[in-house]
Amino acid sequence: MARNSALIVVFLLFVSGCASGPEIPYNRGVEQYGMGHVDRSREDYRQAIALHPADPRPKFNLAVIYQDQGKLDKAERLYREIIEQSPGFSPAWSNLASIMEKRGLTGEAQTLHLRAIKADGACATACQYGFFLLRQGRSEEAGRVFEKSLNTAPRCANGWFGLGLIAEAKGDKRGALRGYDRDTIYNPSDVEAYLREGNILISLGETRRAAWMLEKAAKLDPHGGDVNLRLGILFLESGELKKAEKALEKARKAGAPPGECDRELCRVYGKLGARAAGGAGK
Repeated sequence: MARNSALIVVFLLFVSGCASGPEIPYNRGVEQYGMGHVDRSREDYRQAIALHPADPRPKFNLAVIYQDQGKLDKAERLYREIIEQSPGFSPAWSNLASIMEKRGLTGEAQTLHLRAIKADGACATACQYGFFLLRQGRSEEAGRVFEKSLNTAPRCANGWFGLGLIAEAKGDKRGALRGYDRDTIYNPSDVEAYLREGNILISLGETRRAAWMLEKAAKLDPHGGDVNLRLGILFLESGELKKAEKALEKARKAGAPPGECDRELCRVYGKLGARAAGGAGK
């Protein structure tokens, strides 16, 4: 239900302003990761760690790679090294908490999240704790965390997204839309928020706005099969058959369920055929 990787993304995309000297392996690692060259990135981070063992950034980014790959023991070791050397580096506390949560150690995970908040109190850190509370079914507590964060940082996208999730779970569709809309103002690349907005708008019968949201999501995530599938069905239902055909073909190539894609494409081809026959008979 709730996101768990906002801090990971932020720190992987951070590039030091220094472009020479010992920063080179670290910057190169960030660049390689951004291009999808994970193995090369991993080696660059190892070089950066060897050059500057006290710098938490390459250790953190390497740990994130291990965590994404399911190598939790390796990731945990690096996070623990970081918090021992740099206890104020809050993302390491937060990501270590996510590992404990994955292992079912929710009490320890909560303690680590609170330690992360103590380290810097930033909105992004607090919101990671809010999402943790949501996953534990503690929505009232989570709401207080998000609201407190937004009181000090009104432009915190994750705080608005969290409030959107809570409103959506309560059936407050307009409240959810407000939360997701604010989220996308401050984080225009949030695919999940656009997708959630689109689905809510479809349920409210506001198909034009829904299509606009889903098209934004599809542009940001062109390889997202589910987004294109939903968009194709929406275009089909609104009679925009060529757009539907294009979206559904993209969905199939992107890995959406082929049976569902083929079923909807058959509907599109049938309607296109009927339209062509009707035009020829006039």
